[in-house]
Amino acid sequence: VSTKSLVGNSYLNSMFDKKLVERYSMLDSNRCRLKLTIRPMDAKLHSIFAVPLITRDIVEKKPHLKGSYQKIEKEFADSKSYNTVKKMTYDLAEEIGEADAYRRTVIADVLLTCSEYYQLRDLSTGSLLDDYSMEDGGEEEIVVHNVRFEVTTEKGEDGLRKIAGSWKIVDLDDLLEGNVFY
Repeated sequence: VSTKSLVGNSYLNSMFDKKLVERYSMLDSNRCRLKLTIRPMDAKLHSIFAVPLITRDIVEKKPHLKGSYQKIEKEFADSKSYNTVKKMTYDLAEEIGEADAYRRTVIADVLLTCSEYYQLRDLSTGSLLDDYSMEDGGEEEIVVHNVRFEVTTEKGEDGLRKIAGSWKIVDLDDLLEGNVFY
């Protein structure tokens, strides 16, 4: 797969957040070659939490909402005022609107232990491009990755059950510092 086609790859975009895909699309496939083999061996759930009301796609439509919960959290830390936090939460719900008010984002951080082979090579010189690259014929190494997953849920038509979307990887080893939108 050429790096130019990564951003438009629907299969890849169904599994990874577009910011993470864009991060890897910067590799020039005419100048370097990436060899990567990852074999998951173990997974441990590190944390999981829900963010009510707001989703990544809502923030994309209304960018001024980015960091809304962080602002509420900071306000409470500074003022210790439940009334102020309550008002800010109601204001956020009002801004999001009733049509989207029953949505939430579930975020899970997973420690994924893998057997991995990684090599990034300059095609013109044949030299390895970074300190992490392995020599040809090298043994796979055991590596632990911190993977952040995200899924959006919404209320079902019956008003009781939740309907979940598909899980996506939104950050890998904190390359995007958590890729936080809330």
